[in-house]
Amino acid sequence: MATNYDLGIRSALNSKGIDNSRIGYSNGYVTVDGKNFIKADANKNGTTYTSQQNFNNAWNSNFGQPTNQSNAMVQAANSVKSTPQATYTPPSSQTADTLSRINDFINKQSQFQFTAPTPFSYDPQSDAAYQAQLAEAKRNIANQQADTNAFLRANGQGKSSYSEMVANQVADSALGSIANNLVPALMQQAYQRYNDEANRNLQVQQLNYGIGQDAIGNLSSLYGLQDNEYFQKPITEAQLTGNYLPTEARQLINEILGLKQQAEAPGITAQARAGLSQQADVLRGRLQALGIDPSLYGSDVSYSNASRANAGIRTLAGQQLDLQRQGQAFDQKFAQEQFAYQKARDAISDQQWRMQFDEAVRQNGLSYGLQMLQERNQQAYREAQLALAQDDNDRQWYALEQQLASSGAPEYNGMTATQVLDAARQRFAVQTNDGRTVIPQDPTTKEKIYQYVGSIGLPLGQDDQVMLSLGLTAQDIKEFDKKYGVTASGK
Repeated sequence: MATNYDLGIRSALNSKGIDNSRIGYSNGYVTVDGKNFIKADANKNGTTYTSQQNFNNAWNSNFGQPTNQSNAMVQAANSVKSTPQATYTPPSSQTADTLSRINDFINKQSQFQFTAPTPFSYDPQSDAAYQAQLAEAKRNIANQQADTNAFLRANGQGKSSYSEMVANQVADSALGSIANNLVPALMQQAYQRYNDEANRNLQVQQLNYGIGQDAIGNLSSLYGLQDNEYFQKPITEAQLTGNYLPTEARQLINEILGLKQQAEAPGITAQARAGLSQQADVLRGRLQALGIDPSLYGSDVSYSNASRANAGIRTLAGQQLDLQRQGQAFDQKFAQEQFAYQKARDAISDQQWRMQFDEAVRQNGLSYGLQMLQERNQQAYREAQLALAQDDNDRQWYALEQQLASSGAPEYNGMTATQVLDAARQRFAVQTNDGRTVIPQDPTTKEKIYQYVGSIGLPLGQDDQVMLSLGLTAQDIKEFDKKYGVTASGK
């Protein structure tokens, strides 16, 4: 005879007091608390089934009373508290649990059959009302027959065929009335009771079926909410941020953060912290298997830093955005280097060294070209470095100007740093023999630049940036400050 695998495993476990949060499914096995409980004999639409006997065997094997075979030494050893081992129970999918419950209800509803009432029949012999009326009629017949016999004896007739005939007539009349009048009335009453009971039974069946349908509807709504929270929402976030964080990974991260909070609690012992770390190691391994960088939540990372980590798997759109940013950064860096090269090249007064600088940069880059000038021609090297320093200073004071403009510094209504720089260049620039415009770097000119810029009254910091852009060094500014008694707070 074939075995019937018609017992829903999850439902059977629920009836034993095992809630859904403890039940999972892995590699064909239904698990309880992360451990294999039973291998499913059938899987229909996500619902696992087995036979009653197989379930009983698995239950007794996992949760039955163990045979007492331990001796005193074994019991004593078992009573010793050992260091807890790190274990991991894979988080069950909320939507999978709900879908499994929906399948269970649907399977039950598909097996639901309305029970029709049995055909109506009436047996007076089993009707208590009929028996009571019959007994009363028999008593009345007996009394009437006795009265009739007494009347006949009083008239001198005694017991005779006539008296028997009269007695039989009395009995036939009474029994005929019961058969013709009482039995139909009692039958009608019995049918009414039968009909009322059938209607009540039908209503109960309809109510039970409706409860099952309502449960399916409620679970379907719950499934929709869970699907949105645990699936659609992470996808929407991934579309916005370029990072996809699966629900299981989010749960693992929350568990790790919880363990970190416990490990950082005041007064915790080293042994307890080590146990928490072992549990976290298991969770970090699961994170890595999901493609999430576990180092963001490593044992050397505090709870505060770990809670701010932006973990996730980069989506294709996110990876494309990263490549675009890398390309933009490369293009920007290349453009800056080309601009710096042009500035340095234009500043070299000797045409021969300018050509050698061009070739060195072409072959090995700007840094190599500057190094070549430093080793072979100090004058050309200083000219190139000065041009680069001026360009760098231009960027620095512009950034400072923007920073001060957006800060709460006292309002300044004079010339801007850019205007002062342009005015100073026009004031102190000279033409070289080869037609280039430069600012002399002799001590006298530097001091005049210092005096001119200092007299404008630029906000603190901007005056130094303008001087640096005009060729003064930080040491030059420091010496002039000392000479004229200017302090940092007074500038």
